[in-house]
Amino acid sequence: MGTDLHRTIAEAVRHAPTTPGCYLWKNRRSETLYVGKAINLRARLRNYLNPKDSIKTYILMQQAHALEWISTETDREALILEANLVKKLKPRFNVRLKDDKRYPYICVSMSEPFPRIYLTRTVREDGNRYYGPYTDVRAARNVIALLHKIFPVRKVKQNLPLKKPRKPCMNFHIKRCLGPCQGNVPESDYRELIEQVNLFLEGRRDILESVVTERMQKYSDGLEFEKAALYRDMLLQIRSATQQQSVVRTGSVADEDAIALARRDDHGQIVLLEIRDGRLLDRKSFPLVGLENAEESEVLESFIRDYYLESGAIPGRILMPARIPAGRRKVLTTALTERAGHTVVLTHARVADELQSLVRLAARNAELLLSERLLATRLRDREAALKELQSMLKLEELPGVIECYDISHTQGSETVASGVMFVDGAPHTAGYRRYRIRGVDGIDDPASMREVIGRRIQRLLNEDRALPDLILIDGGPTQLTAACEAAAALGAGDLPLVSLAKQREELYFPGESTPRSFDPNSPAMRMLRHLRDEAHRFAITHHRNRRNRATMRHVLDAVPDIGPARKQNLLKHFHGIKIESATLEQLQEVEGIGAGLARRIYDSLHAAAESQVAAESQVAAESQVAAGSQTAAGTESEDAENQDA
Repeated sequence: MGTDLHRTIAEAVRHAPTTPGCYLWKNRRSETLYVGKAINLRARLRNYLNPKDSIKTYILMQQAHALEWISTETDREALILEANLVKKLKPRFNVRLKDDKRYPYICVSMSEPFPRIYLTRTVREDGNRYYGPYTDVRAARNVIALLHKIFPVRKVKQNLPLKKPRKPCMNFHIKRCLGPCQGNVPESDYRELIEQVNLFLEGRRDILESVVTERMQKYSDGLEFEKAALYRDMLLQIRSATQQQSVVRTGSVADEDAIALARRDDHGQIVLLEIRDGRLLDRKSFPLVGLENAEESEVLESFIRDYYLESGAIPGRILMPARIPAGRRKVLTTALTERAGHTVVLTHARVADELQSLVRLAARNAELLLSERLLATRLRDREAALKELQSMLKLEELPGVIECYDISHTQGSETVASGVMFVDGAPHTAGYRRYRIRGVDGIDDPASMREVIGRRIQRLLNEDRALPDLILIDGGPTQLTAACEAAAALGAGDLPLVSLAKQREELYFPGESTPRSFDPNSPAMRMLRHLRDEAHRFAITHHRNRRNRATMRHVLDAVPDIGPARKQNLLKHFHGIKIESATLEQLQEVEGIGAGLARRIYDSLHAAAESQVAAESQVAAESQVAAGSQTAAGTESEDAENQDA
């Protein structure tokens, strides 16, 4: 944010009202970046003028160009307005539910003399009862089907009572409806039935069973056996439908919801467990977006606001894994209490608290669901990238196996190559390879690439194995030409090869001196960059490990009484790298190492600490130089356990 713009915004903040309300930060294109609420707008907005403590606020203010606010009468109005604005505008910096659509609810139309049960996506203040939201519309429909199976309430939409009784439908004849359309069902009897529907949807199993049993007995005692049989069947269905609900809390009086959050980068997953009468009634999950740099308390507050202000049933207690700051929590609980018609408490489940077990259960579910969602997303993205690559490179088949090769130099002298393999768009580390260049004198990247590609293709042909669907060369046109020559010499001239130039992220095609440009943010280009970066990482890791092993050998050579056998035992026991952090006791566990020798080794290792730090710095510097030199010649790589001979 420039100085002049900062002054303009600071002046606007100075004139902001001290009332409750909402504020909107906008960018140069007047797009809303963030919507927030405040009890005191001016005081809240002042915090944005010098954003030191929050990375998210700092990034937001780098893009903010204008400020608007809407004053409200109360902080509750500000809370509701904030929720509506976030849903409508979908600001980039706000945490929000991932799905744009409204979630479905089950409505019991209490405003009608003979209520119905139906699905709706709109919650109104109309006297009806709303249950939900349900994150899966099929689950909501299944619940309605179950309700109609247990409780004989009407399905047909019509204004009852009718002026003239009508002929009953099939549901009446199969005892799935009492038939209020005939005009011979007292409204009080029908309402009695609807009360049980509401108890079922609220998860009041014990109360519901008690009520149904009592009425069954009453009708039986009154010799109304048909009605008694109706309630007997209802009781059996209720027990069958609820027997799978597990008891998660004993001695619990209040209804509870336990909430937990799992997050990775910008992605998040909320899981909500509904506990009624101590039983786990339902598990609901909600994908979230806009989480990057957001604090956990902010994410929880946003979810609770968006979910419960439209919810048909709000429990007396909501358990959370983190605290919401006192001022914001008070505004939220006041609004929820007013909407619910009873006291609502937001409780932080502490680690030692028995309530923590419920939050942990929700957290495990959230982690599993987030992993499943991200995996499904990655699979979709990979498939899209492979299809785009096939089209972009005009390949006959989907490139299921792609290999990428990189040339790099160890300490400026030894030339090595690294190859990585992706199968179905994902790294396949069993196919990673390292090569020492044998037939090239000095530094000659094209000649080195020719050797590597030739050796790789020759080995695959010798072993009668399939060639990859695509080979990516990390470098420029000279390396690509050399690779194509190697393939052609072995009769594999039709093998698809392209090279990725680092400077402008452009692709070179065989026989073309001018690179082609593609959308750098397309799935295909992102996958090619991933391949190239993985090859580079593989090479650098290999160089670092070799240097570390060499350093350890040098240190051990300087310790008296360590011959080749003991040195090999040490390097094998500690895998050549972890030895520098070994304790005296751990050193003595190695065959042939006594207490005195362990002390000498320990002192030598710690004396070499400074030189190891310097070596790490050198590796980092060399990787930067290598990255720069790849602009013209191109290549870099990474590490795996296999190596081509």
